[in-house]
Amino acid sequence: MITFENIYNNLKNNEKLTHILRFGFVGGLNTVIDFGIFSVLNSILGVNYVISQIVSYLGGTLNSYFLNKFWTFNDTKTSKKTTKEIVQFAVVNSASLGISLLGMSILLSNNSMNPLIAKIISMVLAQVVNFLGYRFWVFGTTVKASSGTNGIA
Repeated sequence: MITFENIYNNLKNNEKLTHILRFGFVGGLNTVIDFGIFSVLNSILGVNYVISQIVSYLGGTLNSYFLNKFWTFNDTKTSKKTTKEIVQFAVVNSASLGISLLGMSILLSNNSMNPLIAKIISMVLAQVVNFLGYRFWVFGTTVKASSGTNGIA
């Protein structure tokens, strides 16, 4: 008989789902940080959207690195030098920032869209790039031997 406890335990023990849910939570927090800084810089202080986007994205990225490294993906790597990981993280986030800036540029090219709306739309594709880059390149694809798996996530 299927019970709520069985469903809960199956969901709780699903590593892939756990990664996705944690990544989503961290992404939500990063978005609040990013969007908050962008709003203050662009809407209140009148800073150009490109500069506002770069500064706000960096704020979310710093939060992202630490929470994703130590909470979201902490069980997915066996060993890797921190310097290499930081460079990989920077590359993934640079690509994501580039995608978000390109998206905003396209959406704002005719001056008919609010920059905050353009930012929201451009963030969606950028987050897909982030998740895939973090999961399969930055924070690795192997799991600890103690997890009882065959080493493949």
